[in-house]
Amino acid sequence: MKYQVKNHQHIFESETKFRQCHASTVCVLPNGNLGAAWFGGEHEKAPNVAIWFASRQGGEWEEPRKAADAEGVPCWNPVLFTDGDRLLLFYKVGREIPRWQTFVKESMDNGLTWSEGRELVPGDFGGRGPVKNKCIRLQDGAVLAPASTEENGWACFTDRSEDGGRTWQRSADVPFDRKMLSGSGMIQPTLWQDKWGTVHMLMRSSEGAIYRSFSEDGGVTWSTAQRTSLPNNNCGIDVARLADGRLVLVYNPVSGNWAARSPIAFTVSEDNGVSWSNPEILEHVPCKTNIERAEFSYPAIVAEGNDVYITYTWKRRTVSFWQLHFPKQKKKTGIPEGLWPVMLTPFTEEMEVDYEGLRALTRWYLENGAAGLFAVCLSNEMELLTEEERLKITACVKERADRVPVAATAYVEVPTGNAPAAEGGRLHLAEDLIASVRRTAAAGADIVVLLTNSLVCQDESEDCVREAIVRVLEAVPDVSFGLYECPKPYKRLFSPELVAWCAQTGRFVFYKETSLCLDILQKKLKAVKGTPLKIYNADSSLMYGFLKMGGHGHCGVMLNFHPELYRWMMDNWNEDRQLAEQMQQLMTITAHIERQCYPRSAKYALGRRGVPIGPLCRRDNAGEWCESCARSVEDMEKLTGAYFSELERKFLTIS
Repeated sequence: MKYQVKNHQHIFESETKFRQCHASTVCVLPNGNLGAAWFGGEHEKAPNVAIWFASRQGGEWEEPRKAADAEGVPCWNPVLFTDGDRLLLFYKVGREIPRWQTFVKESMDNGLTWSEGRELVPGDFGGRGPVKNKCIRLQDGAVLAPASTEENGWACFTDRSEDGGRTWQRSADVPFDRKMLSGSGMIQPTLWQDKWGTVHMLMRSSEGAIYRSFSEDGGVTWSTAQRTSLPNNNCGIDVARLADGRLVLVYNPVSGNWAARSPIAFTVSEDNGVSWSNPEILEHVPCKTNIERAEFSYPAIVAEGNDVYITYTWKRRTVSFWQLHFPKQKKKTGIPEGLWPVMLTPFTEEMEVDYEGLRALTRWYLENGAAGLFAVCLSNEMELLTEEERLKITACVKERADRVPVAATAYVEVPTGNAPAAEGGRLHLAEDLIASVRRTAAAGADIVVLLTNSLVCQDESEDCVREAIVRVLEAVPDVSFGLYECPKPYKRLFSPELVAWCAQTGRFVFYKETSLCLDILQKKLKAVKGTPLKIYNADSSLMYGFLKMGGHGHCGVMLNFHPELYRWMMDNWNEDRQLAEQMQQLMTITAHIERQCYPRSAKYALGRRGVPIGPLCRRDNAGEWCESCARSVEDMEKLTGAYFSELERKFLTIS
């Protein structure tokens, strides 16, 4: 990850106006300068704690001045937000956090003067509006404030305003399973909205990890919170979205409930928060507890183009400021290694394709670490879809896939029986295939997949397969191709020699391999070495062995049940071989669920994980679903969930 430090300084000299300070906020002012605010006084909760403000002009911060106080009642957690020519200052007032009231002031001169403070929601106690982190303006024009309360257990929610912050509508609390969470819960969320309109939330927690939720309706309702792999010390976090879509999260990369608040670092995500870079340390003083006050905490971050401005508490004595620049990314070539889920097709009660469910499912795959998406495949019941449906599914998935490549099968009709009696029959097959390839590419597929059993008849030789492939490559010169050893209606495995020939054309980039044999996989990996073609194994029981021999990734049905296990294996198989062996055993055993009414079993599992899709399928074996099948899925979830939670705890610390 490349970045440039443009500036690093303290906003003011320590202990000049107050003994302690905390909880800063930063924003770009209406005039283009920067503004920052924080609370300061004798100590947190002291009667003289007020809100202070400073602006930055000409590269230097002006002397801080008091922006708000409450006459002997402590103030807390200011949040700045620019709304056109107005600068809004939200802050909390109260002696105890559960009885906070939220006030807001306005400035029309970039913070030089402020209006009288008014209650944000008259009569409210507990805290409405932003609790620590900035509001965001949504694509529909509404303002969304990240909020939380700390009475009778912690809870996160959002406040939405459609009239410039004059009135607010509270969402329901973000749901989560309290049985799975120790301590108080989650507070102090931070928000971003992606280009498709989904709003995402990251939350501080008492569980040693950052939690995540999302909303598809502008913050009105939220999905069940899920644990991420990001550590959290039960301290504040904040995130900002760069102009190019990358996310920058500032946090303490320490796991534990009330753990040390040093070091402070940032991490970058290039895939909408699915995965994050290794933490880049901003400041660090070794300490074991917060009492030592070697703390760098409660960060705030705001983005302007591909620059970010960061502030945070510096030992409770001043506020530290950073300006970082992230250069424009170079376009990546080739397709990524990693996890390629075989996608499912959600259906409505009328057995039509559920495109809203498909969009939600696509997002779920991306949030769970998909490197690419195999949109039209056996798992999506491609043989029971019309070509129009397959093309619409491809276009729908591509619309939501961002920079993740989408693969789709072009021609699903498989010739069986003997070879064509005349050359004309073979030519007709090639013409249909070529026409289908063109339509699939036009629908948006980055990779047009050819079924290895659809190119020629079952009894024809690999020489005939080469001839068929040459016809396709010559007819469609501007398309990248994949190959899929589809097991139905019969499986045709390519020899390593034929795989090598395909790889040498330079036109093939994706290969889903289903031989179920490590020796054959090793030969095919050797055959594609030095070419654009990557091999993706479909068999769960071979994943660890495949990765050890240099395999490129996994493309199997179990990514529809528990992708976190496979993502862990991709990332950590070489870090702890003993744990990887244990993980492989778990993956092998649980993969037997595929034999129980798949893909309905997968849809049932996804529905239990909060993905808004139904269990309906067009495939006949879906009718065999029964209570025993459901119980098998539920027991598998308990087994893998317990194992993975314990495994995750071991990896939620920094070296």
